[in-house]
Amino acid sequence: MKENIIGKYRGLFVVLLIALSPCLVWSGPAKPAKSAAPVKQVHPELSKQEQYIDCAQCHAEATPKVHEEWFASRHGLAMVKCYQCHGTFENFRVTPTRQDCAACHENMLKKCPQDKPCWQCHVPHTFKAKK
Repeated sequence: MKENIIGKYRGLFVVLLIALSPCLVWSGPAKPAKSAAPVKQVHPELSKQEQYIDCAQCHAEATPKVHEEWFASRHGLAMVKCYQCHGTFENFRVTPTRQDCAACHENMLKKCPQDKPCWQCHVPHTFKAKK
C-alpha cells in the first residue's frame, strides 16, 4: 500500500522539485570556514529571459528579510535597484565596493573613514547607522 502511494505521487514530487529548483538553488552567500580563503560569490545560473526579471521579484520569496529591509529603506523608496550596487549577472558581487557607493554618495565617502567599507557603519539594506 505504501509503495502505491509513493509511486502515485512520485511524478508530482518530481514536477514540484523541478518547478521549485530555482528558488532552492540560491540560499544566500556561503559562509566559508575561518581558515578558508574568501570565496567569490556568483549568482545562480539564469536563462536570458529570467535575467529580464527584476531582482526584487525573486528575492521577495528567496530572501524575504533582505527584500523587506531594502523595500522599506530610503534606497528602496527611491527605487534604487539591486544591480546598481550588486552589479548585473555578468559582474555580480554580493559585497558592493566603496566605488559602487560613490556613484551616488561621493561627497559622503569623503567624510567617512577611508579604511572602512560603508557597511561597517551602516546596516546593509536598511542603511541605518549602527549603534
